[in-house]
Amino acid sequence: MFIPSPSPASPEEAAAWIFLFDGTALVVDPETGQVPFFEPNRAKPLVRTGLHVFGTLHGIPCCCGILVEPLPESGLSILDLRTFYQGAGEDFRLAVACGRFIADLHTNNHFCGRCGTLTRIMEENHGRICPACGLHTYPRISPAVIMGVTRGDEILLARGMRFPKRKLFSVLAGFLSPGETLEECVAREVYEETRIRVKNVRYVKSQPWPFPDSLMIGFTAEYKSGEIEIDPKEIIEAEWFKANSLPLIPDAYTLSGQLIREFVLRSNK
Repeated sequence: MFIPSPSPASPEEAAAWIFLFDGTALVVDPETGQVPFFEPNRAKPLVRTGLHVFGTLHGIPCCCGILVEPLPESGLSILDLRTFYQGAGEDFRLAVACGRFIADLHTNNHFCGRCGTLTRIMEENHGRICPACGLHTYPRISPAVIMGVTRGDEILLARGMRFPKRKLFSVLAGFLSPGETLEECVAREVYEETRIRVKNVRYVKSQPWPFPDSLMIGFTAEYKSGEIEIDPKEIIEAEWFKANSLPLIPDAYTLSGQLIREFVLRSNK
């Protein structure tokens, strides 16, 4: 299992899992398609702003960093992060999510966002501190709600603008706004995207989602009123579907896929 580290540490000489990120991709061993496993010193020339320990996976240290460009000659290759997620186990997905957040923290906050001074790594936890003005910076986590809206024996699914050629339907989702509760965000996002009003919003579960830095917070909600009228800037189409006539839906490892499958289980009881 993956156990995150509460504080940074210096990479040791012993072999470790090496999580190197390149935008929306991950460095892998081309022979196994898995995260490479070797001594941290071998990885240091491959990273832009240092290598950071962020936890253990199956008792083995995990190190992360942002890849230099282009990938140096190393015998490694680059794999799309979503593709890696599809074939990885839950323990590796959790490690990837944590590693991505920590690697981005140290790469994107080398200088203080308030006064411009070079920051330093905090010793007690994962963060950076400005020695001039004292600003503390921690890993960026962007909370987003994702909700399975039901109307009796139907669930509301939509096709997003991100993959217009793929007939994939999913539940609705959206980012939290400042000063807004999670429940208010659920109601607002559903209404903005489909003009449907909801009631009985209930929390279900959450999932770290490193695309690039989200925490997906899952809910269920019930139909209250309204007819579907899509926001064409956000989605292509939206419909009510019964459990026995679903379209193509997200994979089971995704929180969206889990919310839909749990609706199917409830419908079949």
